[in-house]
Amino acid sequence: MVKIAYWLAGLTVLPRWGPGGNYYDYIVIGSGPGGGPLASNLARAGYSVLLVEAGNDQSSNVNSEIVSFFPFAYTDPTLRWDFFVRNFANNTKNLQHNQLIWRRPDGSFYAGRDPPAGSTCLGLYYPRGGTLGGSSAVNAMATMYPSESDWDPSHMREIFARIEKNHYLSAETPGHGFEGYLHTIMSNASSWEGQEDLMKVLGVASEYLGQKQQKILEHLIADPNALIPARDRTEGVFGLAVHADTRWRRFSSRDYVLKTANAVLPDGNKKYRLTVQLNTLATKLLFQDVGHPKKKPKAIGIEYLRGQSLYSADPRWKSSNKGTPGRAYARKEVILAGGTFNSPQLLKLSGIGPAPELARFKIKVVANLPGVGANLQDNYEVPIIGHAARDFQQPAPDLNAPTCNFGAPDDPCVDLWRQGIGPYTAGTTMNSIFRKSAYPAHDERDFFLVGGTFAIRGFWPSFDLRPLDPPKMFALSTVKINPQSRAGTVKLRSTDPRDTPEINFHLFEENDVGAELDLKAELDTVKWARRVFASVPPPLGPLTPVEPPCFETPAPDGSCDDDLDKEWITTQIFGHHPTSTCAIGADSDPLAVLDSKFRVRGVRGLRVVDASAFPRVPGPFPVLPTFMLSEKATESVLEDADRW
Repeated sequence: MVKIAYWLAGLTVLPRWGPGGNYYDYIVIGSGPGGGPLASNLARAGYSVLLVEAGNDQSSNVNSEIVSFFPFAYTDPTLRWDFFVRNFANNTKNLQHNQLIWRRPDGSFYAGRDPPAGSTCLGLYYPRGGTLGGSSAVNAMATMYPSESDWDPSHMREIFARIEKNHYLSAETPGHGFEGYLHTIMSNASSWEGQEDLMKVLGVASEYLGQKQQKILEHLIADPNALIPARDRTEGVFGLAVHADTRWRRFSSRDYVLKTANAVLPDGNKKYRLTVQLNTLATKLLFQDVGHPKKKPKAIGIEYLRGQSLYSADPRWKSSNKGTPGRAYARKEVILAGGTFNSPQLLKLSGIGPAPELARFKIKVVANLPGVGANLQDNYEVPIIGHAARDFQQPAPDLNAPTCNFGAPDDPCVDLWRQGIGPYTAGTTMNSIFRKSAYPAHDERDFFLVGGTFAIRGFWPSFDLRPLDPPKMFALSTVKINPQSRAGTVKLRSTDPRDTPEINFHLFEENDVGAELDLKAELDTVKWARRVFASVPPPLGPLTPVEPPCFETPAPDGSCDDDLDKEWITTQIFGHHPTSTCAIGADSDPLAVLDSKFRVRGVRGLRVVDASAFPRVPGPFPVLPTFMLSEKATESVLEDADRW
C-alpha cells in the first residue's frame, strides 16, 4: 500500500486526446542544429510536431544573414544569450585572464584585469545563440567534418552527403552531397588577390607541414572535408568551408525549420504539421508513472512560459517580466535540444540529475543520473601572435566600388547583397591549418589553426571591448582537437528556470596523464608557431613573438621559457564549443546520461539531441557534427515511432 500511495502521489494524468488543444506527437525543445532539423524531419515524416524556441525569428537581421557580418552577430542583443563562465575552481587563477568581463557600477561592461572600483566580476564571456536557429544563427559558420574516430565513419559520412548541398565542388565529388538542405561554400582564388603578405606567412607554415610553399594558393582553396585516405593524419593548409549559400548568405537551422513550417499544398493548406512556437521558454518536463513499482517514468509534455526575453541570459531580460505559463503534451516523445548549458539545466529542474544536487534544491528525483551536467568539455583556444617587421599590405581599394559601412543605416552594400552582387557576396581569407603535435591524444592531427591579421583571444559582449592590434600583427589562432580535460560542470544556481546555471570548465584540474598531454601539446604548438615566425623572410619577416610573451630571442626549436609559456596558456585559454553534459555512454559508464539511441536513461519517452550528447568534442567545430547528429537521431526516433 505504501508503494502504491507513493506512485499515486507522483502520477501526472495525461489529458485525453481530442481535436484542438496543445497535443502533438512530438515536442522538440530548441531550434538549433540539433533540434531544428529533427523537428523538421519528423514533420516531413508525417507527424505533428511542436517546436518551442525561447527566442524569436531574426531571419531578416543582416548581422545574422551576411557571412562577413559574423563578428557582429554574437554582440547583437537580439540574437544572443550571455553566459559567463569560469575555467578553474581556483578563483585567483580565474582572475588572471586578460579578457575577463566585469560589470561596472554604471551597468556597462569592462574587459581586463584592472576594473574600476565597485565592479562585479562576471567571468569569461561565452555567448550562445538566443534566436530561432540557436548558435547556428550567430557562429562563424566553420563547417568541418570531424575525425572519423569520433563515430562510425561509414554511416556518418553517408549522413553528411545526405544533408549537404555543396556549392564549391563538382557534383561527382565523392564523400559530398549536392541535394541536401545544408548549404556549404568556400572561397576561391579571387579572395586571395592582393594578399601576398598573408600568403607568404601561410606558405611558410605549409612548408613546415610537408606541403610545397610555392603551391600555397592551391592549398588555400583545397577542400578540408575531402574524402581521402588518412585524412585525419594529413597535415597542411586548406580552405575553410562555411554553412552559407552562393550569395554568401548564412544558412542556419532556422532556414530548414521555416521552409518546413511554411510549405503549403496546392490547395493552400499546410504541407507539414510543424508548429513553431517562438518566445517560449521551457521550464519543466512533465512525467507520468513517477514512482510506479513496475514502470519507468514517462515524459508526456512540458511546462513553459511565453513572452519575449524571459531567460536572464538575454541582454533584454527584465526581472519584472514573468511570462504567461502554459503546457503542451506529447503523444509519443519529448526531445530536448536546448544545448550544452540549457539541456542539463532543464533536466535537473525536472528531477533528472545527480540526486545530491537535486536534494540541495528540494527537487523531487525522477531519475538519479550523476552524469547530467558533468563531463563538460570544450576545444581549448589560444592565439599565438607575432609582429612582422613591417605592416601587412592589403589589397588596393577599388575606387569604383561603393563604400560599405557594415550594416549601418543606408549601407549601399546591403542593398547590393540582397541582389546577389557587391562586396558582401565575395569570399573571405579564412583558412584551415591542421597540425599533429608531438603529443596527440590519438594517432591523428590534434590542432586546427587559422592564420590571419587578426587574433581570436575570446569574446566580448560589446565589440568596442576587444583589444586593438597594430597592422603588423599576425596570429595563428588555435583550436585543440580531442581535448582530454573533461571535469567541467553545469550546475543549478537556483530553481528559477529563468536563471542561468553555474558553469565551470575545471580545465586541467584532473592532474592526470590526459591533462598533462594536452598542456604538452599546446606548448609544442607554440614552439612550432615560433619556428614559422622565425622563418618568414624579409622584408616582412622574421616575426617577433608577442603572445605568449617571449622576453628574449627564441631558441631554434621555438623555446623561450616553458614554465612561463604554460602559465600563459593556462591563464589565457578560452573556448566556445561546449559539449558532452548529457553524454551518450555504455551501460557500465556511471556518467552516461543517454543510450546509443539518444534516450535518457531511467525514463521513457525522452531524448536529448544536441551537442551535449557527444561523449567527446567532435573535431574542431561542433556545428556540422550536430547537424549530422540530428539526422542520426531522426533515424532512431522514427524506428521507435510505432511503440507509442
